[in-house]
Amino acid sequence: MCVILNLYYRAVLLRFPATSVCWKQLLASLILASLCINATATTVLEMDIDNIARDAELIFEGTVLVSEARKDTNSGIIHTYVTFQIIDIIKGNYGANDLELKFMGGEVNGEIVQVSGLTIPEAGERGIYFVESLSRDLINPLLGWSQGHFIVLEDDEESRISTIERLPVSKIESVADIPPVIRKPQLVLEGNDSAAAGVIIEPNAAMIDRALSVDEFKTSIMELLEN
Repeated sequence: MCVILNLYYRAVLLRFPATSVCWKQLLASLILASLCINATATTVLEMDIDNIARDAELIFEGTVLVSEARKDTNSGIIHTYVTFQIIDIIKGNYGANDLELKFMGGEVNGEIVQVSGLTIPEAGERGIYFVESLSRDLINPLLGWSQGHFIVLEDDEESRISTIERLPVSKIESVADIPPVIRKPQLVLEGNDSAAAGVIIEPNAAMIDRALSVDEFKTSIMELLEN
């Protein structure tokens, strides 16, 4: 049985809590009815990289140790719990070596709940993650969904940054100082493959040699936070 949820958001709804009674009732109804919904992709409001860096409670580099789906016995909602080994903290206060984040969706005993547009980090993945909140119960704990999720790839012994679609990130540009009258309007993004405004990406995964190194990416984010 498969339930695919297609979600539509305004900016504030990027923080829509999964604990909402209405949300749980809706999802429980879908599960009990054994529906398989397959419509258009989830839509998320585009953010800029300045806001992603500023609003994230925690920014860290880490590696996924394990990913485990569990079903809540009371609500029937399936979540996937992802445990990361912390490599480096770029922003925020977190003292432990490991961190567990909860993502809505997953598979338990053949029962699948999939949130369209939500990419759950897989075991073995190394990346840089912009966590919206360590305390709130969210559908996706990564701020801006794909916009706060970067993958580290190896290229000739150099660790480089890509999007979750493995497109090289070649530059980070602040858009905070651009006057509103000439700033590009916010877009509504579809799917899980979009980058935040200010994140310059190459069109082809083969151009990974043009991507920022991990250290260059971290330096760019730190410069955004200092301005």
